[in-house]
Amino acid sequence: MRTVPDDGVGIVDLDPYAPELTEPAVWDVYEAARDAGPVVHSPRRGGFWVVTGYDDVRAVLRDAATFSSASGHRIPTDGTQRAVPIDFDPPLHTAYRKLMTPALSPARVRRLTPFLEATVADLVSGFVRQGGGDFVRDVALPLPLAVLTELVGFAPATVERFRDVTERMWSGLDTDGEAVDFVAARQEVYDLMAHELDSHRAHPADDFVSSLLTAEVDGRALEEDERISMLATFAVAGHETTMNAAGTLVHLLVAHQEHQQHLRADPRRAQSYVEEMLRHRSPAQNFARRATCPVTLGGRSVEEGDAVLLSLAAANRDPGRFPEPERFDPGRDARGHLGFGWGIHQCPGGVLARTELTILLQTLCAHPPLHLAGEVTWSGLNGGNHLGPTSLPVRFGSSADHRNDGARSERRHDDIDTAREDTG
Repeated sequence: MRTVPDDGVGIVDLDPYAPELTEPAVWDVYEAARDAGPVVHSPRRGGFWVVTGYDDVRAVLRDAATFSSASGHRIPTDGTQRAVPIDFDPPLHTAYRKLMTPALSPARVRRLTPFLEATVADLVSGFVRQGGGDFVRDVALPLPLAVLTELVGFAPATVERFRDVTERMWSGLDTDGEAVDFVAARQEVYDLMAHELDSHRAHPADDFVSSLLTAEVDGRALEEDERISMLATFAVAGHETTMNAAGTLVHLLVAHQEHQQHLRADPRRAQSYVEEMLRHRSPAQNFARRATCPVTLGGRSVEEGDAVLLSLAAANRDPGRFPEPERFDPGRDARGHLGFGWGIHQCPGGVLARTELTILLQTLCAHPPLHLAGEVTWSGLNGGNHLGPTSLPVRFGSSADHRNDGARSERRHDDIDTAREDTG
């Protein structure tokens, strides 16, 4: 794979693991990459193409034959990542995904809805009784962890360890050296999954974990490492993205009080808020591919073996597809956004996540207004991909407080906009 592209190709200094790629600076980096062209090149991590144009990103996502996932969905695409099913191409990817579909199908989510409603109600009620707190710690994280116990069959003691080992796994990818910490933390995740499988062998249950013990792929029994990897995908992706999405949604409500007022006036609009957040903030932001043959992409010549980073987050702010893309507008038509990807690797948990988030917003609307109560902290791009608040202090207040906070919020945003204009 070449590390220096031909003359005339736009260059962007983008390292998906750089700590400065966080809110709000990450959006400036994507904008700079887009300004350099829909397909540009980064010299970091061995060199890779960065695709920011909506049409180009979607075209790559739909062409699994030309743009392979088998070398890994993160930069660098060195083939060491073999997460099931995301790091596989058809036909094996298709067979793996078929095993996961029943646990995430619309029918399964409909049956799960009463559990989701009760779980959200309990979490929010407790949060209200204590007057608020850190929304990420108290609601956004416990919600998907509780769902994993019901949906997959993980033991509560197992899911309690998910966040800690996942954070240590991501931190192991933050340097240019060998990802020793990443490998060690990932092994901890695998060990947890192996323990779950052993526990279900000893005590079978009617759940997804037990179903893997007798599952087959391509006419053969699953290997143990395949079972472990599939469960690890549920464990990490199953809580990370929903946690980030829930925290981001609530951050938008407290930062833009006018939107919270409109939603509270008509909670039936909650799904529109969810879709616009997925477009505007894209909790899962970047996925890698490797070209299997020479191809022209965005007017650039991509050679066989070249690594390609698809920026779903940048594509979702392509002004050619979404007018005024930097503006959070729940009234817009956000259909077609790439918040859950596209094509054969589109997130299989999309229906579940949308349902969880919609129920969460509607439940919050039944309680007093939310207000920011301290400094918000954000993650970097965990794994080069996941972005969300790590701490979101909020409180519940009266209508008068709501109006005052809304005015202060509007003044803050006006001041920010004025400062940007003054600095050009």
